[in-house]
Amino acid sequence: MSTVSCDRVLSNHQGSVTAVKYNSDGAYCISGSQDKTLKLWNPNKGSMIHSFEEHGYGIIDFCSSLDNKQLFSCAEKQLYQWDIANGSVVRRFQNAHNDTITCVCVNNDSSLLFTGSNDKLVKAWDLRSNSFNPVQILDDAKDSITSIITNETTQTVDLSGHEVITSSVDGSIRQYDVRMGTLTTYDDTIPISSVSITKNKKCFIASCTDETIKLIDIDTYDTLKEYKSHKNSTYKINSCSNYNDSLIIGGSEDNDFYIWELSSAKLLHKLSGHTNVITHVNAHPTKNQFITSSTDCTIRIWSTQE
Repeated sequence: MSTVSCDRVLSNHQGSVTAVKYNSDGAYCISGSQDKTLKLWNPNKGSMIHSFEEHGYGIIDFCSSLDNKQLFSCAEKQLYQWDIANGSVVRRFQNAHNDTITCVCVNNDSSLLFTGSNDKLVKAWDLRSNSFNPVQILDDAKDSITSIITNETTQTVDLSGHEVITSSVDGSIRQYDVRMGTLTTYDDTIPISSVSITKNKKCFIASCTDETIKLIDIDTYDTLKEYKSHKNSTYKINSCSNYNDSLIIGGSEDNDFYIWELSSAKLLHKLSGHTNVITHVNAHPTKNQFITSSTDCTIRIWSTQE
């Protein structure tokens, strides 16, 4: 990979953009912001398709279903389910947790939604039921939950269907088999701001607040590589691999977008453009195109030229 350039800047948000994610096939992307809105975009045209505007607080996180029909979002203690086609709210959970909800993730058949919170709990919600009560509560974390992975749609990860992976400020990554009732844990002392999984499902990618991204073997919990040079000590900033696991991408508090070679941990690119903290990064599912969001209220779309 020789050069990376910014193709487009999306600037319709009026507040810090907390996250931006491709949908399951990469044809569209969705962003969430402190301006209380979620926006659906065509990243190739740089055009906004729809703005979802029912939340009363700034958006913290969101996810879309694998079939791209549903959107789930959290803001403060609110949890919303949307119909993407008509932009309407299907369901509202007004006090889903006792503290701010920090992350949401839906499984592949959209039957279960998982939420994590500053109240240290992970809750599972049965989307086929009319109940507003969780069907399961996982209470093993000793501090705030920072991210959740299940049959994740935005990164095209296909786990077993009943496996849930969480990261926490307590420094742990927890792997739950909710069907078997088992738990295995990777423990560290450094707070983890997010966890993702490589596309081959062999490694965790953990963003830690000691300004290190760790590549961790999913079976042995051995740290295989560490990626450094970026700044991350305060904000919740994520990292992930690209579509073929050749690269690691990450945001930074120094406003730059970082790209490392996965196998060697060599820093390949430090890319300027954003004027404030990069809060979230996401990789296209089938090609080397990336999107970044920032507290500068913008989204940038990046691509490679071989």
